[in-house]
Amino acid sequence: MKKLLVTLTVAESKRVIARGLLKTEAVQDAWKNGYLCVTMGTTSAYLVEEILGEYDKTRHIAGITVAKGLAITDGEKRFPDAIFHKGKHLERKKVIDVLDQMGPGDVIIKSANALGSDYVPIVLLASRTAGTVGTFMGSAMARNITVITPVGLEKCIPASYDEFCSEFGMDDWDYAIGTPVGAISIPGAITFTEIEALGTLFDVSVMPIAAGGVNGGEGSISLYISGEDENVQNAYEFLKGIKGEPPFPHVAHVK
Repeated sequence: MKKLLVTLTVAESKRVIARGLLKTEAVQDAWKNGYLCVTMGTTSAYLVEEILGEYDKTRHIAGITVAKGLAITDGEKRFPDAIFHKGKHLERKKVIDVLDQMGPGDVIIKSANALGSDYVPIVLLASRTAGTVGTFMGSAMARNITVITPVGLEKCIPASYDEFCSEFGMDDWDYAIGTPVGAISIPGAITFTEIEALGTLFDVSVMPIAAGGVNGGEGSISLYISGEDENVQNAYEFLKGIKGEPPFPHVAHVK
């Protein structure tokens, strides 16, 4: 068994997760035979970029966290969801436009804002109708549509959704530095972090051992990776190529 230590910045993690997602059986099957719907989110934007090539990731965002606090982007500057049917990009379509045609074997990708201590993803809601999640989640569960939630380990929080779910909605805040929000967990979704991504790509075991940094390493995650010699060697070569991924582009259209 070989051991590998690597520290990934937030952007590097997003790239790793996107490439891992593309190699999953669920995404491959949906890409070839059905619908693959990639909804708004920064991590999801990397997946779309992996598929389409050149892509303005800053326009694949609705809710956003910036230095001033929680915020939303200008709706007129957003792309719609990225919808693919049997490998073809259906331009100017949202997941709601194709939901009635979807069923088992189809996949919806939805980024998360947090990963609870129980490994269940959490999405913040700045819309009174629960935004994108509100449009598809009930139907997805009713029809056994696969929902995958890519989320970096930097978004781990030391609490589960159950611990605060009844404490607030978007109208309950007495003070808010940033956009007031509610929150929802997605227990029916498949959580997909750097752990699952590297496991999918290289059949290795992954454990986070440290987090955070400075000088561009803010939000980074340090990983202990182990496995068969060849697998770890392949992961090492891959991750050397990932290092240096530029930070997420500046998003100018923040309200």
